[in-house]
Amino acid sequence: MVFRHNRRQHILSIAVAILVAAPVICLPIGVRAGMSPGARVAQAYANVYGIDDDDDGVTIEDWALVGSDDEMEDSETDDKDSSKTDKKDETVKDYDDVPKYFVYQSYDNYERPEELLAPEYFAPDNTQFYSRVDGALKDKPSTGATTIAKIHKGQAVIRIGIGDTWSKVRTENGKEGFILTSYIQDTMVKVNSKFIVWVDTGSLVIRKDPASNSAKVTTAYKHARLAVTQIVGDKWYKVTMANGKSGYVPKSYTTRRAPPTPTPTPTPRPRPTRKPTSKPSARKASKPSYGNVNKLPRITGKNGSSIVAIAQSMLGVKYKYAGASRKGIDCSGLVMYCYAQVGIRVPHGATQIWRRSGVTVPRSSLKPGDVVCYSKGSICPHVAIYVGGNQVIHASDSKGMVCYGNIDMMKIKGYKRIIR
Repeated sequence: MVFRHNRRQHILSIAVAILVAAPVICLPIGVRAGMSPGARVAQAYANVYGIDDDDDGVTIEDWALVGSDDEMEDSETDDKDSSKTDKKDETVKDYDDVPKYFVYQSYDNYERPEELLAPEYFAPDNTQFYSRVDGALKDKPSTGATTIAKIHKGQAVIRIGIGDTWSKVRTENGKEGFILTSYIQDTMVKVNSKFIVWVDTGSLVIRKDPASNSAKVTTAYKHARLAVTQIVGDKWYKVTMANGKSGYVPKSYTTRRAPPTPTPTPTPRPRPTRKPTSKPSARKASKPSYGNVNKLPRITGKNGSSIVAIAQSMLGVKYKYAGASRKGIDCSGLVMYCYAQVGIRVPHGATQIWRRSGVTVPRSSLKPGDVVCYSKGSICPHVAIYVGGNQVIHASDSKGMVCYGNIDMMKIKGYKRIIR
């Protein structure tokens, strides 16, 4: 009755014993067969329990088993490894049969590099360059070669050949030679300077940039005074005018020589227009022909020198009857224009300026900016602006432009002061 009562328990115990004993029994067999114990145990476990599809472990197949020498028998893996080895063998090559050369740069006594390429092997080029230094154009790419021509700083050249350390260039006059590549650059060379030039042509356009197609800033006329602040390349100046405007002008249309001015001639002091009398009261009455300069307008920061500077900026403007602008101007128009810049109104007409503007002053007290009025009969046909040193600036009909002149170029009617 006890056996019947525990029959199910006995059957379960026998089954568990068989499952546990089977791998242990098979272990010596695996060892005798030359397989590793771990591999045989795993195979026996799989044979008894089967393969669990839900198991995340790796299934060991017969072809994946390793022998006692632990060498893989995977033919596919061997193929992959061999293909990789073959590829490596293909990329690694032996170049022992190819000659090897070493290039050494040589220098002259001044540590300047010598060219390594023969001129016939220079790479062709056609690029604008500018000299960075005052140098020399050589007939060969060597510092010891013969000099063909001098190259000044900023000079434009065309590079027609590129060597290792030298370049072959052509100048504007067609000369070809060699120069160190380190001595040239592809942008204009700019050198800060400070000197004065004058316009040497009828009119000259001042441009925004150093190029003939650049935007126009303003126009300067013949004999206009320009202050150079920078030399750009070998063809351009950066300049500033008397009115403060700045820009670029071609060098070839300027000169460093000041405009010619007539040599001043001594002029006798004007005699009194009235005969002196023995009476003291009459002697005092002979001087009132001159006006009171203290009644003239005073403008802060402006004076006769300001008028002269404005007149100088008009040098070279063409003469035009009844004109009063930079497009064309006459003698009284020049006086009217200059004083208008400082806020003083002057009539357009030489006789009107003599009769209605300012006060009369003697020649002995002339100052820059005063107006010189000339005489022809009872009228005043011409006026000019006194600049000092017995020189005037006036709009000359005979010369066709605003220019310098001698104060005594015509008979003088009198002198007018318009501003204190």
